[in-house]
Amino acid sequence: MLPNPHEITCLLWDVDGTMVDTTDLIVSSLDYIYRKYYRQTTSQDVIRSLIGTPLRKQIRFFGEPEEFGACTETVIQDFIRFYEQNRDRERVLPEVTRLVNAGYSLGIPTGLVTSKNREELSNTLPRLGIAQSVGVAITADDVTHPKPAPEGILSALEKLQIPKDHRAASVYIGDTVHDMQAGRDAGINTVAVTWGAATVEMLHSASPTALCQSYEELASLLGL
Repeated sequence: MLPNPHEITCLLWDVDGTMVDTTDLIVSSLDYIYRKYYRQTTSQDVIRSLIGTPLRKQIRFFGEPEEFGACTETVIQDFIRFYEQNRDRERVLPEVTRLVNAGYSLGIPTGLVTSKNREELSNTLPRLGIAQSVGVAITADDVTHPKPAPEGILSALEKLQIPKDHRAASVYIGDTVHDMQAGRDAGINTVAVTWGAATVEMLHSASPTALCQSYEELASLLGL
């Protein structure tokens, strides 16, 4: 069970699929990369299941790029270029970004823990309208072990100076099983939202503290 809203000590947020609808664009971008550099691809459902892990891992689905005559950094930059050229398909969810800003306005320490790398986040963050409310942003480049490992969440809690004995009342909001595992292993509450990459069944299997199927339900749970 989540803590009462007035007892929440910290709100940590995922980005892709949680506060901005990027699922179809990421799937298209990975499909483009797989076809161009690996001369093959896989189903959309399989690609969707990779969302929530770092790009550096996603592009290795078929193996190391170097095994196919490509350079890892070249593939990463081509993915980012394709994504940005099609960024009109990136749909910010104002119902969620409002909650990010509302939590900060109430004095709740607020941070991002994302599988985006620094460059990806620096491209997307200005389009979300939440930069002024984010006390810390942990990307895949900032940790040795990114999601589903808990390192990013633990780093954010430390940087936000949340005492260890207060962390049980902290909350991580995300849309994938990788988010739920990271939050659980970090010892904090997890809220799974159903409008992102994972199916409801997949999210249930990850045993989140709570599961939200609407923006209104999320606002009520968080007292925002």
